[in-house]
This record gives sequence, C-alpha cells and structure tokens, in this order.
Amino acid sequence: MRVYRLYLRDEYLEMVKSGKKKIEVRVAYPQLRGIKKGDKIIFNDMIPAEVIDVKRYETFRQVLREEPIEKIFPDEPSFERALRRFHNMYPKWKEYRYGVIAIKFRILGRERK
Repeated sequence: MRVYRLYLRDEYLEMVKSGKKKIEVRVAYPQLRGIKKGDKIIFNDMIPAEVIDVKRYETFRQVLREEPIEKIFPDEPSFERALRRFHNMYPKWKEYRYGVIAIKFRILGRERK
C-alpha cells in the first residue's frame, strides 16, 4: 500500500469534505500511474481517503462520458462546462501525452450510518 498526497483547490476540497465528491480525475502523470485499489490518499495534508477503484482513460471527454459527472463535480455542471474546467486546469498536450485517470475514493474516519 502506498500513500499519495494530492492537493485540491479549495472549492473541490470542500466538495470532498462534504462527501459529495467521490471521484478525483487527473492527468495520469508518471507518479500517479501506480495508484491502485487499497492505496491511501491524503488530500491537502488533512483528509485521509482510501482508493476503492482506479480507471484509466485517454481523454477527459472519455471520462465524462463514462463516469457520473456529479461524483466528479457535485455542483453538476453541463458536460461541456465540466470539460472546460479540466482544460482550464490542464493543458491539452498533457492530457494527450499522459492520458487521464479517475480515482474513486472514500473518506476515512467517518462513521457509517
């Protein structure tokens, strides 16, 4: 089991804290390629989570077609707005060079109801 430290913009960190954001999507940089089920993530050095699934895709467009947008962006933007968000965070050349990963996670330390 490996531990990954991922940093989120404040707006997305709040979505993770609330439990609404359940999938983190990123360019599949070499340091993230080995991430797998059972690994741990620490978001912004404060929120521990466990990886429950990882899927690899070629593009952000493909992720948005196959994963529920409301679990990536709980404020539920349209498909095109969600795609623009990704392209505002990552240059297209990185997306095409490295591919994309969708990391499904659950926050640790919460009581199950």
